[in-house]
Amino acid sequence: MNFKSEEAAGETYLARALKTTIPLVLVETVSSLYSLADTYFVSGLGEEALAGVGVAGYILWLYTVVFALFQTPLMILVSQSIGAGMREKARRILGEVCVKGGFAMIMVTVAYYLASPAFLTIQSGLSGAAYDNALSYLLIRVGGLPVFYFSLCFDTAIIATARTKITLLVNTIGLIVNVILDPLLIYGHLGFPGLGVSGAAYATVISSVTTIPLQLHYLRKLGLKPSLDSGESFFKKIISLGAPAFLERLVFSLGNNVYAGVISRISPRVMAAHNIGLRIESLIYMPGFAFATTASTLVGQKIGEGKVEEAGRVGFETIRLGALTMGLLGLVIAVGGRALVEPFSPDGEITELAATYLLIAGLSELGLGLSMIVGGAIRGAGNTKIPFLVNTVSLYLFRVAPSILLSKSLGVIGPWLAMFMDVYARGIILLVVYRKMFHKLAVKHV
Repeated sequence: MNFKSEEAAGETYLARALKTTIPLVLVETVSSLYSLADTYFVSGLGEEALAGVGVAGYILWLYTVVFALFQTPLMILVSQSIGAGMREKARRILGEVCVKGGFAMIMVTVAYYLASPAFLTIQSGLSGAAYDNALSYLLIRVGGLPVFYFSLCFDTAIIATARTKITLLVNTIGLIVNVILDPLLIYGHLGFPGLGVSGAAYATVISSVTTIPLQLHYLRKLGLKPSLDSGESFFKKIISLGAPAFLERLVFSLGNNVYAGVISRISPRVMAAHNIGLRIESLIYMPGFAFATTASTLVGQKIGEGKVEEAGRVGFETIRLGALTMGLLGLVIAVGGRALVEPFSPDGEITELAATYLLIAGLSELGLGLSMIVGGAIRGAGNTKIPFLVNTVSLYLFRVAPSILLSKSLGVIGPWLAMFMDVYARGIILLVVYRKMFHKLAVKHV
């Protein structure tokens, strides 16, 4: 498919992509600041606390894969419904996802809570204070998963309308609450109990609770208040679209937990450095999620309108803009890594390790941007199977297996180099598929 549009049309696609993406970039930056705030305040508790929170973060990433079973089809179906002018259908889809997905999330949360101590032992190899910190943080965050699920669903529905300034406002308020609560609950200032890493977890859960009333308010204003009316069920369609996305996230998160396990077994100091570098890098790759979401939204709306050619073009403009942005920002963290990690690092050795991670990660951001944004555009077109296949094969072939092998001879540099290979492989393959097969991938589901 030829995505080279006329100049005027190209400017229109680019302008729309920018209008939707800029607030989302800020939203994702805000999201990354949640984790960065926890890292900053927890760093004062020492390397074992940092390592524990870092390992817990990888496990939470695995646990939240179930969100994709409902979030991905929600984005596709609501954006296509909005594009087709069927807002009432969008309300019913959101209501069904909230009720049936919410029930599933409560059941899953109970299972996660019971399994977490054993899974943490198997996954991380941590012991002593590092294990205790990881488990304390993990169990509190697991208890808050239903809250995060509903907040995510409401946020996704708002984004599907392309009214991204609303989601920026709501998430910024949540961040402010988190930043205020972190030092109070971690260290016990102003008469609050000093809870250590548990305080960081409570702060994150409470801040998410504060966003839900605001999201419901804006959904009502947008005419998207969840509808619980009985009638046509979309559950089969939701599952058919969500299953590949869920499997992709599950397999991907399992692979990343193996990857994290390889790193944590080298030493707690190495894991602490990796966690610091990863949290700082999130300032770059979180905007990648914003561009991916924009691609899904705009492509989905055009598919809903029945304009496949325009869908391909607006998706390609978003891919081009997002990958370039991430590549340039990656150069910034590659060059300035040491200065960026020093405020978060408890000592010089961890600083050097984290700076090395940022050098490698920064140079990989262009490939990461391509993989994230092209995948988002393909999902917005209604196809969730291709991203699943490409991401799964690349992750295990280029990241997991080489990490295990290279760590024996290169230490932590081995897994970091494997990460570099993986993101470029995924990005290039998905881009080729998008450019050659977009018309075959695009499917209207509403």
